[in-house]
Amino acid sequence: MVCIATNPNVVLASLISSYFHDNGVYFAVFEFPSIDTPYSPSSDFGKDGYFGRVKGTRVATQINNVIARLQPQMALLLGLTEMEQSYLRAYLPSSMLVEIDTIEDISKLLPFAPPKGDCVACKSSQIIEGLLLAKFAHKYLSIDESAPSLPSKHLHGGEGIILIENDEDLHAVASINYAFAINADVALVPPIDRQQIQSVPRKLHEWSQNNSREAFKEVKRKVSKRIKGINFLQYRFATFFTVGLPYGLIIKNLIPCSHVLKDVDCGAYIANAIIHERASVTLGSALLFSPQHFDSEETEDISEILEDSNYTVKSLLGKDATVKKFSNYGGYFPYDLMHICAHGGETDGYFVVQEFTDRQGNKHKLEFYEVVGVAPAGGEIVTVMRKALFSRFDGFPWMSKPLKKYPRYVFEDMMRALKNDVGKIIRVSFNSHIELSCHIKCHDSIHQGDFQSLAGVSRHPIVFNNTCSSSHELASNFIAAGARCYIATLWNVGNVTATRGANVFYQHAIQQGNVLTAFVAMNQSLSQTKYQNIYILWGLHFSSFPKPSEKSDAKIFRALVATYFKWWEGIQTSVDPEVKRNGIKIVKFLFEEIGRNFSPERLNEIRNFNPNAIDDLERSLPAISEDDFSRGVTEIVVESQEPDAGDKPE
Repeated sequence: MVCIATNPNVVLASLISSYFHDNGVYFAVFEFPSIDTPYSPSSDFGKDGYFGRVKGTRVATQINNVIARLQPQMALLLGLTEMEQSYLRAYLPSSMLVEIDTIEDISKLLPFAPPKGDCVACKSSQIIEGLLLAKFAHKYLSIDESAPSLPSKHLHGGEGIILIENDEDLHAVASINYAFAINADVALVPPIDRQQIQSVPRKLHEWSQNNSREAFKEVKRKVSKRIKGINFLQYRFATFFTVGLPYGLIIKNLIPCSHVLKDVDCGAYIANAIIHERASVTLGSALLFSPQHFDSEETEDISEILEDSNYTVKSLLGKDATVKKFSNYGGYFPYDLMHICAHGGETDGYFVVQEFTDRQGNKHKLEFYEVVGVAPAGGEIVTVMRKALFSRFDGFPWMSKPLKKYPRYVFEDMMRALKNDVGKIIRVSFNSHIELSCHIKCHDSIHQGDFQSLAGVSRHPIVFNNTCSSSHELASNFIAAGARCYIATLWNVGNVTATRGANVFYQHAIQQGNVLTAFVAMNQSLSQTKYQNIYILWGLHFSSFPKPSEKSDAKIFRALVATYFKWWEGIQTSVDPEVKRNGIKIVKFLFEEIGRNFSPERLNEIRNFNPNAIDDLERSLPAISEDDFSRGVTEIVVESQEPDAGDKPE
């Protein structure tokens, strides 16, 4: 059994989670976004609710993929509206779905008798503290507004400690369910506003470049008040569920430390990580990416280490390290791990002012920073990727309280203007690094880590991004796309240090088979004070490092073919021309990769493999408007912080 809920229904999720307290068992709770637009098989750009439909479809797809691997008999829909349910019912069989809308529904509709014995009572305002106590007491939870206050820690001598920034949300529910399953001590700490996190990258950069003690103290203060009273040396490991604070750095990684990012669905992330350890198949495939901008770097050594350990290594080096190839191989080629060696960090771009008129005739002004990447797409056509970092709207700071009073259609009209009214803007070069921007330098341009998936279909690889300041925004991108472990830097790293650290990591990972153990060895190998504890691991402590038993490309071949047919099925069944058009690009890449690397005899093993069908389908699609071609752009993706815009259905 699993739960699917929206954040307003955290009480229901907590109450039901308390029923499941078998030792060593993780009870999965997935988050679905609050959406007031019904599901449609077509995204219908230009119509109201487009961004909600895109987000809802993507999350429903991700939840479906986890459930397909878990194979539960029942999925509980907690307080979801009919519109929200419509996305899940498009993927999941109705026979497994049970609607729970009230506390009374729990005892009426669930197929087990109410627990007997004592319960843990808590106020609704302390629902997370109540769940923490109830789980470890093996009791069920009840709401009583007159209940006494409960502690925010449960320390019982566990081998590890889980620290959770407690927003009283579904992430906290999933985190407690996980901590109980591994029998770890738990500390609930005050949450931190995401806007307060935005200054962390800049402060760490200032500290690393100028030895600014005040800059470091500002970051340290945010962490220190949350870890006060915890004796980390009594634990074998610590995992921090956070929106972005680098706890390991501040405690100097006294014990093995990993972090879990709360920007993604923690419930699904944990479930995927556990499934991977128990049921995943090691392909023996690695992807190395480097435009080779350094005189010396680690890629050759890493390739040799992996090849000697039965990996088949796909290298995108030098002129092959293009934006397009990084997107294609990173997103759709099957691999167990990816290593990135390049320049990175924040980048420059433009300051943009765009005025538009909404459907009611009211004028508005949007101010934002824009980062642009350009890559050849064949002939004289180029692909332009724009990332918009909103700053102010009608003079108000983005996401501030006054903007919450605006009708939703205003922002729907704003997003249309961003995509369609590209000529009605004032754009000025901004030659300093833009806060919250990110990039990976490729041979031909920059990539902004905007992957929708990694390593093909339902794979969750390890990603080591050995570029400067590669945590922060890029961590969220890669983890949301499917990385089960993401190793990154917190500030600019020197080339010699990066090369040495990567070599130590892979040597220990191959020998010991655990990501966290290898991560610790890497951090301990860094002798320069300037770079000590520069690396951060986003992932769970038990994550294994795959080691193939033999060298073979057979599994890679089967995974490529499976990915090909999965995408082929998707574009055939979709009614959305945009999804079909984008899907055809992916299918073409997969077909070319299969044909380029495998013999005709191997291709004959594939049933119903008809490459001509791709061209036939592409010719049947409606033509792109003449205006799109006159701009020389085949695709423009606009990403934003709120509303979400730029996600494509998986």
